[in-house]
Amino acid sequence: MTKSGAGLAMMMALIGAGLSLSGLLAMTGTLKTLLSPPLSAEVHLTDFALPTGFGLEPQLVADFLAVELINRAENDIALRLGMGEEGQKKLIEIGIPRLISSTVVRDMIRDIKPLADVLSVADFKMAGQVVVSNRGQDRKDVALTLPGVILVEAETGTASIETTSTGLTALTLGDMTAGEKRVLRVWLGKAAIEAGGGFSKAVLLGDGSGEAGRVWISDQARWQGVDLQTLPAARWIVAAVLLMVFVTSALMAVVILLGRLRGKRRISLV
Repeated sequence: MTKSGAGLAMMMALIGAGLSLSGLLAMTGTLKTLLSPPLSAEVHLTDFALPTGFGLEPQLVADFLAVELINRAENDIALRLGMGEEGQKKLIEIGIPRLISSTVVRDMIRDIKPLADVLSVADFKMAGQVVVSNRGQDRKDVALTLPGVILVEAETGTASIETTSTGLTALTLGDMTAGEKRVLRVWLGKAAIEAGGGFSKAVLLGDGSGEAGRVWISDQARWQGVDLQTLPAARWIVAAVLLMVFVTSALMAVVILLGRLRGKRRISLV
């Protein structure tokens, strides 16, 4: 074999080894770790499915309350004795309809926070977990833009929701010390769905100094080869390795087959 041929073979062998190693790292879930900068975030999201029509209509609640109160007012002896028949009649015909209306019920739902939180579930379209890691120096004003985020709960550290000047929602994490990791649970609304293919491009991580981090987005399934989902290039690497194996195997089969055919011809000539 000539020197040029040996050099080409060595180069092909190194390329094959590199691709195989990259594919192995992707399948074992370590490729993402090697490629992550000091500031990075993992965003694991899944659909938040609700029954059709889930929610609360203020008018239905108002109508129910009005009917219930009127029935009680008509049958309550104490009201009749205390207000008289005329007063009881005015309460039923004028007082209750004016006090119980869809506007009153809507304000009640908005102002009673526990009730408002429960009913806000109807706005959830996606849910998931966000893990922000700072493997570098101390940082100030760390933030992650996340379209459509409605609610956030910090399992570790603190986090809050703010709206940027462009109308995009973001998670503000404040200061992060070196080696700190924040684990957050998030719920997103229809804006996340409406973003479509532009959602991943709108999810950005950075700190107050302007240093940008890397964001890895996947679903909540924690399988060993999740890097194949978060790194599109990893899928091409694995595909390239499989293609090389296929081509090599096919060439070896052809060479073996040709060798056998030549051997049979030599035997027949003898």
